[in-house]
Amino acid sequence: MDDPFDFQVLRILQPGKWLPNRARYEVFNDQRQLLAIATETEAHTRLKLLSKTMPDARVLEVTTAASEPILTLVKHKRERITELHGADGELAGRIRATHTTRHYTLLDGDDQTVGKVVGDLALKHFSVTDGEREFARLRKTWAGLTKEMLTPSDHYRVDFTAAVSPSARTLTVMMAIVLDLTLYGPV
Repeated sequence: MDDPFDFQVLRILQPGKWLPNRARYEVFNDQRQLLAIATETEAHTRLKLLSKTMPDARVLEVTTAASEPILTLVKHKRERITELHGADGELAGRIRATHTTRHYTLLDGDDQTVGKVVGDLALKHFSVTDGEREFARLRKTWAGLTKEMLTPSDHYRVDFTAAVSPSARTLTVMMAIVLDLTLYGPV
């Protein structure tokens, strides 16, 4: 399968719902072409949403716009780690929170570090580096007055500033979803 995220600019958007019962993210290229959809596999009851108690692990299926499986994202609450499994079930990589919610490490399927993510104090702008150079910028963007005021929906933009491996690219795109689930959840 070709790399579905092989674009210089990607946008990750959440559809605007007042009280969603499962997380959903849509990934677009800069020409507004839908590339992928990440949907939480298990819905949450309204009572659970209002009480803000969430499961120990949240599972999102990532598919192409044509519903072909790409990844399964498993965000573990206690270990502060997110695992990405390919369509074949094999481990494709991990996103590990280090120190604080501003610092993350991107690991490929062989547990080799392919990137470090560091955010600003406002947790809106993140730089992704390979240790020597920045290869991407990730930022939370304005979703519009209605969405910002009436829904928990957020928007993100990923700008790739240098050539990068498909593994590092996929982990960087999924990092936007991990940030949203970690910082702005529960849904």
